[in-house]
Formats: sequence, C-alpha cells, structure tokens
Amino acid sequence: MALLRAPGEGCFVWHQISTRVNRAANDDAQLILPITAEEMAAEEPRPMKKASLRKPVVAASDDDGQGSLF
Repeated sequence: MALLRAPGEGCFVWHQISTRVNRAANDDAQLILPITAEEMAAEEPRPMKKASLRKPVVAASDDDGQGSLF
C-alpha cells in the first residue's frame, strides 16, 4: 500500500500538444512539443456538414427474401 500514493506537488507537468498525435503515420519528436497559439487556431475543428437524407429503398417485385445492399 505504500506504493499507492499520489505523486508529490510539481512531479508532473502538462502542456497542450498537436492533434497530430492521434495518427500513427506521424512519428517524430515534435509530437511531444508544446503547441503554439497559431497551431492551436489552425487545428480547431471545422463544423460538420449536415448528413443528407437517403430515400428509402423500394423493394423489388422479385424479392427472394435476401434484401438488397444497394
């Protein structure tokens, strides 16, 4: 139980990093560097487009009970 204690004040330091860390293709030392304000502004999420509604699939007259993927 002696090992289960919180670290002392100031043992851990954190800073914001780039969203590049979320991609396995990115593998360089710059991933752990603090991100600048300009980089942070460039990485802000863009608003998502509204999903278009699909028309329902009309069943074919020769339905064999298997359904259709298209």
